[in-house]
Amino acid sequence: MVGFSYANVVAKVNQRSITKEEAISAFNAYWREIIHLPITQATKRDMQEFLVEYVRSLIIQQEAKKMGINVKESEFKEYITKNIGNVPLSETVRELVKTEILTNKILDRIAKDIDVSDKEITAYYYLNLRDFKLPAQVLVRRVLAEDLDTANEVYYRLSRGVESLEGIRGAKEGDPMWYSIQTLPEIVKQQLYPYEVGKTSKPIDTGSGYLILKVIDRRGGGILPLEEAKPVVKEKLLKEKRQEVFKKWFQKVSKEYRVEFFFWQL
Repeated sequence: MVGFSYANVVAKVNQRSITKEEAISAFNAYWREIIHLPITQATKRDMQEFLVEYVRSLIIQQEAKKMGINVKESEFKEYITKNIGNVPLSETVRELVKTEILTNKILDRIAKDIDVSDKEITAYYYLNLRDFKLPAQVLVRRVLAEDLDTANEVYYRLSRGVESLEGIRGAKEGDPMWYSIQTLPEIVKQQLYPYEVGKTSKPIDTGSGYLILKVIDRRGGGILPLEEAKPVVKEKLLKEKRQEVFKKWFQKVSKEYRVEFFFWQL
């Protein structure tokens, strides 16, 4: 009986044994509720990587407990609403989500003095200018008409510079939006080329109405200015520094645990 039990163990964390049944059950819940893919698409490698994360979660929860860090139910609900949505979660997935929240809380404590200087931001910006290249864009006015006659009336007005659509029934207008020219659908490119301000598309059949588009502004491609890029760069560098701090912290605390994996048992 002892031999059978041991043969069924896929990992151990100190005296805590994780059985094959526990690992598979947890993996299935995670794959179903977080990954949202058919379990038949999961590979052996996916399961092995999950087992490593599962063990990592157990260690983080133990360390958080030692540090007096916990997760309030209100914090949990807020995190779920923001990142996952209000959907029923199994106990296993709830624990994995709590680990993510605990990780952030631990990070806030151990990396509270981490900061990024202007020199670091500037250096990163100029060393990675390619990342800040902006495509040519157009600001597009969008009107959806219920039928072709209405669409033609909208097109007639917009193409002749009449901005008001007052009196036209069956036409709905959305807020103008900026679009990257290179990512526009081909049919839209054909209608708006050469993307000059004032260029108006003929009615485009969407299957549920007719769409009329008009270019109302345009900006060429270029490089995002340093001042506008600074907040993005700072957030990226802060995240990288925090991850490095957490990595070192986890490597240190992990030495206090005897961890074994028996992947061949899966």
